[in-house]
Amino acid sequence: MSNTDLLEVGCFVGVHGIKGQVKLKSYTEIPESIFDYKDVFLENNNNKITIKLVGKIKQNLICKIENVETRNDAEKYRDLKLFVKRDELPKIKENEYYHRDLIGFHVYNKKRESFGEIISFNDFGAGLLIEVKKENETFYLPMGNDFLEMIDYKQKEVILNLEISFLDN
Repeated sequence: MSNTDLLEVGCFVGVHGIKGQVKLKSYTEIPESIFDYKDVFLENNNNKITIKLVGKIKQNLICKIENVETRNDAEKYRDLKLFVKRDELPKIKENEYYHRDLIGFHVYNKKRESFGEIISFNDFGAGLLIEVKKENETFYLPMGNDFLEMIDYKQKEVILNLEISFLDN
């Protein structure tokens, strides 16, 4: 299975308690829907992992990994990423996209002035932002419906309705 067949859906961010439970940060729109996937793979390889929801603390899901019984065993999973097969993801509608598919796209405004390249997506509570890198500088730009003009998959470009002077503010 190649990297293009899999998409990252979460990451183990820590351990919880002494009975082998882990804290999971889910990247799915509804965090608990990470448990709806038939096959979840560990660290972008063919090793399937079985996880069950135990609880929730703040933004993290508390999970039990099959055959992990101690805190020391759970520690081995810290910072490991979880992936699912792309074909298991829901089909997207027109004007929808998976964030992962836009990483590396170049960002321009309607005047074709370059903002740089998308390196990540974030939502700190006030709406979707893209982290963009241009030369050695990184910054955030809004990516909500009010700003997104077009996505060109062939050219690997995102066009935003923003003036380049936005960066000066």
